[in-house]
Amino acid sequence: MKETKVLFRTLMLTSLMMFIFSACKKNSIKNCNQHAVSACSEDSTKTNIRITNISKYDFCNVVLDPVSGPVNCGIIKKGETTCYRSFDTAYHYAYIRFNIGDKEFKLQPIDYVGEQPLGIGKFTYVIDIHDYAAGKMNIGLIPD
Repeated sequence: MKETKVLFRTLMLTSLMMFIFSACKKNSIKNCNQHAVSACSEDSTKTNIRITNISKYDFCNVVLDPVSGPVNCGIIKKGETTCYRSFDTAYHYAYIRFNIGDKEFKLQPIDYVGEQPLGIGKFTYVIDIHDYAAGKMNIGLIPD
């Protein structure tokens, strides 16, 4: 009987410790309080952009603003691609902000002087994490 109580306490303590440590993962999307996500809005007369996350992390509350105004793309899990959203103007790179756990990642262009707008069509911004500790990302553009 005494051995059963000790075994039960050990199992309970082990379960509690596993729960505590699993809740502390850096990349836990469960801790992401998603903001209002902007509607998908493909328009054949405008620039249509989507985002692909090729990193090993899930992105929380991705905000994209390629000049025409910000949209919230919500959660983009690793390996996922968002729907298209249309913009009046967009360039080869854009303002992008999101969180991975408690860490914020942000790319903020200073200006677009000398850049040519993308024009009408479909494009994908491909995002990867270059240096997690420094909060740096890589962004590429693929015409679809």
